[in-house]
Amino acid sequence: MLAKRQIALLFYLLLAGSWVIMLPNFSVAASGVYKADALWEKTYGGAGDDRAFYAAALPEGFLVVGSTTSLQPNKTMALALKLGDEGDMLWNRTFSDTQNSEFRYVLILDDSFLFVGNTFLTSGDTDGYVVKTDHDGKPLWQFSISNGGVDKLFSAVQTQDGFVLAGLTNPVGGSGSDVWVVKISEDGHLVWSKTYDWGMDDAGRAVLSSAGNQYFIVGYKNSAGNDDYDFLLLKIDAEGNLLWNRTYGGAQSDKAYAMLDADGGLLLVGDTRSKGAGDSDAWVIKVDFEGNLIWERTVGGSSFDMPTCISNSASGGYLVGGFTFSFGEGCRDFWLFKIDDAGNVLWQATVGKGNYEEAYGVVEVAEDTYVMAGWTNSIGRGAYDFYIVKINVGSGGVAWIVYVAVCLAAVLLLIAILLLLTRHKSKNVL
Repeated sequence: MLAKRQIALLFYLLLAGSWVIMLPNFSVAASGVYKADALWEKTYGGAGDDRAFYAAALPEGFLVVGSTTSLQPNKTMALALKLGDEGDMLWNRTFSDTQNSEFRYVLILDDSFLFVGNTFLTSGDTDGYVVKTDHDGKPLWQFSISNGGVDKLFSAVQTQDGFVLAGLTNPVGGSGSDVWVVKISEDGHLVWSKTYDWGMDDAGRAVLSSAGNQYFIVGYKNSAGNDDYDFLLLKIDAEGNLLWNRTYGGAQSDKAYAMLDADGGLLLVGDTRSKGAGDSDAWVIKVDFEGNLIWERTVGGSSFDMPTCISNSASGGYLVGGFTFSFGEGCRDFWLFKIDDAGNVLWQATVGKGNYEEAYGVVEVAEDTYVMAGWTNSIGRGAYDFYIVKINVGSGGVAWIVYVAVCLAAVLLLIAILLLLTRHKSKNVL
């Protein structure tokens, strides 16, 4: 009787072990960061330098914006691509033939697109540059604005009667850059332009609307001019008057690049040299609508890791995209992680090739499925090419949890077998 029971128990042990063995390889690193499955990948570009800075979802497909040097010799041109669901190019448009230019952001409007970026003048100055187009990318109007020096725009939000744009301005003869916020009308005319200065170098990188036609702007400030930057959050009223500002940071450099309206507050995302485990880590902080800190989290490895964008996830939580030197296959890879409402990291994933990839946009297209946009020099035709990749993380993160659970079950089963065998052996001795 004992032999039969032992044989049965050993059979179940072997069965549990076979489940572990038969599980596929999920490429899970010791850090818990796994390589995402690439469902498809596309590059767009020529022999020059082509870089994507932002991506937005359309009802069908995606809009990706950036710049290209491949179309004309010694010329940088703002570039917009409309892509289908599988990454096929539907159209591409370039803008600002008379000046070097780039796009950093795009707003998807009901019947049009608003492209936000900059033009680079032969004098060395930079002007903010805004183009409104129809849904085929044909310009309806263009708008340029300058304070007479280096002036850049990075983000925009639609208002009831126009648009508010955020960036930085460094006027000629100034001691450093200032936060720069501009309001324009629906037809591209200047309504007001405001600057906010706290020291040597300040910048606005993202803008969100608030109740009562008020606005939040996030970026960074450097009061002493010693590279000790801090996250900067300010709130302004409908006329651009400053209501309050807050800073967050440590003893070294901390810069915020993106912001999201979250449950009961705001999520601010940037890189930190003051905290974390590596040369630079992602730093995500949540504040209430008065700027009071609720929680903070650092995410990253032993090297240099940079977040560039944040978005909501349809299944709850938040997606943070960027690039990493700490994890992945190459020198620098696309990096994506998901956090919950309390800032806990649910999973991390990378996708990339042997050399350099940087991600600046992420769009959720289905559960556990995302399209990321940025640039690569691992594949493609030129120095850098637009790199758009559709990835699935469900087979990595979820399956890794299943794998751990099965392994744990196998261990518990082995312990139970050993206890049973010991028990029977003890009875036989008695």
